[in-house]
Amino acid sequence: MTQQSSDDGNGRLRAGVIAGSIAAVAGSLANLPLEAPTDTLFNAATVTTASLLAGTIAGLLWRWLASNPRGPIVFGASLAVVFAVVAATALALDGQVDRATSYVVPLAAIVLGIVGVATPLLGRALQNPPAWITAAALAVAVIVGAGLATQGDAESGTLTLPPRSSIIEVIATGVSK
Repeated sequence: MTQQSSDDGNGRLRAGVIAGSIAAVAGSLANLPLEAPTDTLFNAATVTTASLLAGTIAGLLWRWLASNPRGPIVFGASLAVVFAVVAATALALDGQVDRATSYVVPLAAIVLGIVGVATPLLGRALQNPPAWITAAALAVAVIVGAGLATQGDAESGTLTLPPRSSIIEVIATGVSK
C-alpha cells in the first residue's frame, strides 16, 4: 500500500477537522461561564457539534481553495460571511430566545476564529497528518464536549441540599421547618 500524496487534499480536510476539534474544546470551556438561553439546547455538546461541523466544512473549503492564489482571501471572507450569518440569526432569535445573542456570538467568534486561523496553518504545517492524529483530536473534543454537556447554569431545582444551618438546627432540635 502506498503513502497518500500530500497534495491530494486529505491533509487539508484533516487539518480542518483537527482545527474544529481544537475549537470544540475551547468553545466547550468558554461555554461554561456563559449564561445559556436554555441548557437543553445550548450546552457544551451542541458547541462541540457545531465546532466539529465548522472544522469539517472549513477543511473541505480549504481543500478546494488552498492551491488558488486568492484562496486565503476567499477562505477568510467565507468564514467572515458565516460569522455574519450566525450573528444575524442569533440577533433575530434574541426576541424569542432570551440571551441568544450574548451566548451565540462570543462562541461563534471563538470557534470560527480558531477554525479560520488553524485550518490553513495546520494544513501547511502538517501537510498530510496521519489519520490517528485526526482521530485523537476528534476523540478529545467529543470527550470534553460530552463531559461538560451537563455543566449548565440553570437552577438545579429540588435536588439541592438545604443550607447547613438548617441541617444543624434539625439535628439539634429534631424539628424541621
